[in-house]
Amino acid sequence: MTMQILDIVVYSHHGEKRILPLKAGAVNIITGASKTGKSALIDIVDYCYGAGECRVPEGPIRRCVSWFGLRLQLEKGQAFIARRCPGPRFASSEDCFVDIGDEVAVPEGGNLRQTTNTKGLSALLTSWSGINDTLNEPPPGQTRPALSASVRHALAMCFQPQDEIIRRQQLFHGAADTYIALSIKDTLPYFLGAVDDEYVRKREKLRSLRDQLRSCERQLTEMKALSGEGISKASMLLAQARDAGLSRAVVTTWGDTVSALRAVAERPLATSDVDVPNGQEYSRLTAERDHLLNEQQRFHNEVSVARAFERDGVGFSREASEQRARLSSIGIFEGANPGLSCPLCSHEFSSSASVPNVLRIKESLTDVSSRLESVERAAPHLKKAIAELDSRLSRVNSALEKNRAEMEAVRSSNDRLQQMQDAMSKRALIIGRISLYMESLPELPDTRALEEQAQRLIGQCSEIESELSDERVQERISSIISILGQQMTSWAHDLNLEHSKFPLRLDIKKLTIIADTVDGPVPMERMGSGENWVGYHLIGHLALHKWFTERARPVPRFLFLDQPSQVYFPPEKDIDGSMESVGEDDRRAVSRMFKFIFDVVTKLTPGLQVIITEHADINEDWYRGAIVERWRNGLKLVPDNWTRKASDVADSTTEA
Repeated sequence: MTMQILDIVVYSHHGEKRILPLKAGAVNIITGASKTGKSALIDIVDYCYGAGECRVPEGPIRRCVSWFGLRLQLEKGQAFIARRCPGPRFASSEDCFVDIGDEVAVPEGGNLRQTTNTKGLSALLTSWSGINDTLNEPPPGQTRPALSASVRHALAMCFQPQDEIIRRQQLFHGAADTYIALSIKDTLPYFLGAVDDEYVRKREKLRSLRDQLRSCERQLTEMKALSGEGISKASMLLAQARDAGLSRAVVTTWGDTVSALRAVAERPLATSDVDVPNGQEYSRLTAERDHLLNEQQRFHNEVSVARAFERDGVGFSREASEQRARLSSIGIFEGANPGLSCPLCSHEFSSSASVPNVLRIKESLTDVSSRLESVERAAPHLKKAIAELDSRLSRVNSALEKNRAEMEAVRSSNDRLQQMQDAMSKRALIIGRISLYMESLPELPDTRALEEQAQRLIGQCSEIESELSDERVQERISSIISILGQQMTSWAHDLNLEHSKFPLRLDIKKLTIIADTVDGPVPMERMGSGENWVGYHLIGHLALHKWFTERARPVPRFLFLDQPSQVYFPPEKDIDGSMESVGEDDRRAVSRMFKFIFDVVTKLTPGLQVIITEHADINEDWYRGAIVERWRNGLKLVPDNWTRKASDVADSTTEA
């Protein structure tokens, strides 16, 4: 057994506790009148099992109860779990209490405190149920996230509230919610055992390998992106190099292509790369042209320097002549006595005035005249030198023209030489493009090891995928569905349900029961009457729990049924629980239904616990022996004195 409920406990705000004892591995019936809290038991158990919201109805229970608790029988030992009842303005509470041991007693209210939260509580309950770490990945194309099975998913097969046990559209608890329905579809194959723990481990390994493969592919993609246009451009350049005779490499990988291009770029381009004509005239003319070009450049430079010197001399002669003309005026005063008066206007100079000396002026005139004569003497020699340089440059230019004509004649008369030049130009262009590409290419590591790793991961993924093929899982599911269908068909015949003469099957995709008739499949929602809907809910869930118990599947070993007799014995007919007001056929049908539940539980003892909340009080020993409490004549889940105390507190608070 995994988990069964030994006690359902509620605590008052004053530390009092109310214990509802239950028997493990047996049928437990809580019978009683309406509004006693029977239907709230499922919500209490669900809340203690980590529900995100407390669905216990607002009223006396929410006002009077401070904590909800469960004492559980585990496969090894016992546990007590409790969760604080949320306040009036809150939907839930994170305060959870857990106590574990070989035998655990129900604690006093004053000892309850928070020891964990709902996340920790759910993890504990999941492990106690025997659910291993699983990850269900939705089919390709589905956008919903991967799902890990937990005890919350297993509870969909443990609860049948009053409004769900007669519902024809859904078979499982909470399946009216699309998200919950999808989670049931995702996890039901695991709970049935169609995918075992080995399957789950392989799925985890496959997921890890796929993550590694995605990482390798991402790195390879990034490297190709860094290389510009990637392997396509490199291959194109290498093909051009092969066409021009620069390389013979034929490769496929990125690294080999780059290596081949690097070798081409580093290769020197020489005339030996092509066929050279046997004649030496073209080579001689080429060397001669190089010599003439050097001479032409040298003479150009010398002429330029000489002409610049000539221009400077002419400028100096002009300035020096003007200066000499100004200084020559000193000859007017030859023979005059020197004094302190101006010879032109007779103006007297003061003794402190700075007056140029005649001798100094004459010295300056002599110096300027001497320099001017030197420049004038050098001018004819400079002109002669320039004329000689011009003559040499002219002869060089003539020689170049002759050389050019001779080379053109040789070139035009030699097709092989023309082809050689074209090939040289083509190769130079290709090498230039390859060099530019290699310079712009970032330094990237060798990708061969990464590519080998990716190929190895692809092979491993393919191998595991074949082992985990959907076909194998579907075959296993189909086999289990067939076995469950045979059991449900037999039980439907015992309960005399409609369509029981046809084979029944559980439809996992639609989460319903289908009868395969001669006119086609008939789903549960098209089967008439509430009696059939309740009957199919019972045989469906009991068939599942029989399978879970016999196959030791990780599902809590209890089934909670809320008022399965309501279609025969509605609450408005309930006076004291007696079914005297119910027709004979309906009484027999109710008795047959409960006797069927008892027989199934007896065959599975102690593997299954069934908890039933009911109005009916059948006068049969086997039924009465299973009643744990009768909630009539003032007995209910929450005692009346708790309600009065809560009202007194509320009144005092209002007065204050």
